[in-house]
Amino acid sequence: MCVIVDTNTFHKFRKRNNEDMEPLWTWLERRGGKIAYSDTEKLEKEWNRAGMQDLREQLIQAGKLKKVPPQNVEEKASELTGMISSDDEHIVALALVAGVKVLVSYREGDSDLFDDFRDKNLVGGRVYTRKTHTHLLTKDMCP
Repeated sequence: MCVIVDTNTFHKFRKRNNEDMEPLWTWLERRGGKIAYSDTEKLEKEWNRAGMQDLREQLIQAGKLKKVPPQNVEEKASELTGMISSDDEHIVALALVAGVKVLVSYREGDSDLFDDFRDKNLVGGRVYTRKTHTHLLTKDMCP
């Protein structure tokens, strides 16, 4: 299984010893987990703006990023424009194209994205926000 790491979590995610992110890092390093990622313009800007370039390269080298073709994500995001509550078409599109059912996000205030991600007519996924959600991190199924 793959997860998507939302930009609002990057500041916590980059700290491996953060109590909420530690189970995610353990899953990535010891249980075969991967992060779905696409080098679309919007996702690249988010990773770069947050200073995640080095970490992204480390994850690529470690085989921990599942790269999804950007054109597929961008096409799906275009289809979703105006059809979802949030302004995160790129996240929902990445989830749909990659078959991802878990979003790593921490800001409970991002209820529109949480609702879109959980919507059974869209992704039908779950949201990992804290270490008590470790049960969402199951055996890796990312190719």
